[in-house]
Amino acid sequence: GVLGVTARKGQLLSVCINESTLVPYLKSVNQAGLAIQLASRLNLPGAEDMYVEQFNQLFGSGDIMGAARLAAESPMGVLRTKETIARFQQLPVVQGQSPPMLQYFKILLEKGKLNSMESVELARIVLQQNRQQMIEGWLKEDKLECSEELGDMVVQYDAKLALSVYLRANCP
Repeated sequence: GVLGVTARKGQLLSVCINESTLVPYLKSVNQAGLAIQLASRLNLPGAEDMYVEQFNQLFGSGDIMGAARLAAESPMGVLRTKETIARFQQLPVVQGQSPPMLQYFKILLEKGKLNSMESVELARIVLQQNRQQMIEGWLKEDKLECSEELGDMVVQYDAKLALSVYLRANCP
């Protein structure tokens, strides 16, 4: 919001934007690009359908990195779902490139912290490769959301690391 003082009477004015209606308004006046930018930058509601449509378009055209970036930047995590992970899992691995799932998680990790579901899915991949040290590093960087499910998975490979996960998740 913005605060201001009137020149004549010295009154204090407060002007605020209604966050829940800003993006829908911009869409209604054909400012879709600005609506997406603001929704992404300020984590505003109202652009969910536009994000899903743009994600489907990028994914369908084969722009996997673009789709992953869009999912990572989607407001309120609208594209950070099991369905999105499943779509990346279904993609074939191209010879000489890292799997699309790992590319997706790499972008998410660059943007910030993974949610609980993403943390479990990434841990599943990494633990199958017997690379617990990666999980340990992400925990130190606070990139994973710890949960009992994640701890249950990690305990099969490294009890000490699992204890750290349980403690961070406040599991009894």
